[in-house]
Amino acid sequence: MGAAGGAQRDGASFGVAEHEGWTVVTVEGELDLATAGTLDEHLSKAIGAEGRPRIVVDVTRMTFCDSSGLNVLIRASKRIAATQGRFVLVRPTERVRNVLRVTGLERVFDIRDEPPEPV
Repeated sequence: MGAAGGAQRDGASFGVAEHEGWTVVTVEGELDLATAGTLDEHLSKAIGAEGRPRIVVDVTRMTFCDSSGLNVLIRASKRIAATQGRFVLVRPTERVRNVLRVTGLERVFDIRDEPPEPV
């Protein structure tokens, strides 16, 4: 899953690539107030593509996520659900998984240890 495009911003970097029918958005570093807008831009562009969006957010290297980052993920998930697309979080670290558990979002998001099957 090579990154076709990427951006570095204030302690976080993002990549976007197409892989086996999925748009894969990678997040590396801290997803917080300073960086959440950049992720929102990437996700909005992917959601706006034709058809039903199938988006994987790979958080393998995401080290931190605050409420602004969670809000971006929640909004994207809702927008994708409204189009009957799919939204999957892949490989959260234990620290990120704990945030999802404490906030109850582990019951909201489709969270996986491996990317979903090709479309």
